[in-house]
Amino acid sequence: MSETWKQWEGRTVDGRFPLQSYLGGSDHSAVFLTLTQSAAGDSEKSAIKLIPAGAADAEKQLLRWKAARELNHPNLIRIFEAGRCELDSTDLLYVVEEYAEENLSQILPERALTAEEVRAMLPPVLQALQFVYDKGFVHGRIQPSNILAIGDQVKLSSDALDVPGESSRRAGATSAYDPPEAVTVMGAVSPAADAWQLGMTLVDVLTQRLPVWHRAGTIAPDIPAAVPEPFREIAGRCLQVDAGKRWTIAEISNRLGSARVESALPAPASAQPSATAGRRKESAKWPYWLGLAALVALAIFLIARPKPSSPSTEVQSTQAPQGAAAQNSQSAAATTNTDKQSGVVRRVMPQVSPNARRTIQGRIKVRVKVEVDAAGKVADATLESAGPSKYFSRIALEAAQGWKFSPAQAGEPGAARKWKLQFTFSRTGTEVSAVPMAR
Repeated sequence: MSETWKQWEGRTVDGRFPLQSYLGGSDHSAVFLTLTQSAAGDSEKSAIKLIPAGAADAEKQLLRWKAARELNHPNLIRIFEAGRCELDSTDLLYVVEEYAEENLSQILPERALTAEEVRAMLPPVLQALQFVYDKGFVHGRIQPSNILAIGDQVKLSSDALDVPGESSRRAGATSAYDPPEAVTVMGAVSPAADAWQLGMTLVDVLTQRLPVWHRAGTIAPDIPAAVPEPFREIAGRCLQVDAGKRWTIAEISNRLGSARVESALPAPASAQPSATAGRRKESAKWPYWLGLAALVALAIFLIARPKPSSPSTEVQSTQAPQGAAAQNSQSAAATTNTDKQSGVVRRVMPQVSPNARRTIQGRIKVRVKVEVDAAGKVADATLESAGPSKYFSRIALEAAQGWKFSPAQAGEPGAARKWKLQFTFSRTGTEVSAVPMAR
């Protein structure tokens, strides 16, 4: 199936959902970018997940998705629609969900999270889980790829929700995050299984590796010394082989709320990272989480190099680049340049939220190429170097669209001109340089 998925780009599901671009998948599922209609009648980006409908529990899966569609929580991915379809004589199930810009698994290949970041990430995840439990479901797939960000909110995936006590739909196929009971006849999904997965996720995001343990044994995983408190205790209480001894959401929340984070991780890189700074290079990936949990600032960073364009995981991973917004976006502030000799008449500077500004380590550089018409207006703007953060590249691109340059001089060859704008973001401010490009 994995080779077939991408071939369906451009097709339409159920006569309503165009498969605009393939975002990622596996032999068992695929995620595409699609469009849905908002209440106001506008088209909005969404994600559509396809899975083969031939499985014995396909009808149960469809019923679960339709039940999850009724759930509405700010930290839970919304499901808009679910149904059956057929593409090239292949029977499929589909679920249409909110489009998420990022997921946590994209960060871990580059660096671990800091204790402060995890402290801000956990509360929204716990709140979403408690909501799911209150509605009669369990999650069953807690792992970094299912912790996502939309705008300024952390969200937990919802397309894998299950009913407590039912056998796992992945019978015989366990994940590295699954509890020991997943491979036994007792392998029913439960809040205790979610607690184990949460403990494994905590260790993973703080150390970039899962704890070592023997699934067939009776000894709990060893929590690495690098995991700081209170997360070391929380992970240890969640990773109990005896499911009855694992902490509940309430116990985790109480421990988190009463604790002061004692960081055992390396200090953040300085404003000018040294060669030994390694993975803590200047970058920022997830400013969207900021301000969610008791106004605790959250910073998610990646080293400054491009990521692969499509994910390889089975779960939803929405990595499509953000489109350019209108040039008079609220995210930018305009100033008029009085020095016309530079050729720039109007500069538009991106406005960075204070919380996002605090996530910056070192400098984040974004280069934008703009094409200027004869009147001096920006006719087109494209990213030449997006940098490590979609957030900063997006606001830089939006700002660049609002710039204005001196009109073309009489007799100047070619009405269109090109400029290169470089936006440099740091904790102390934003700098920009504008250089005309040779024709």
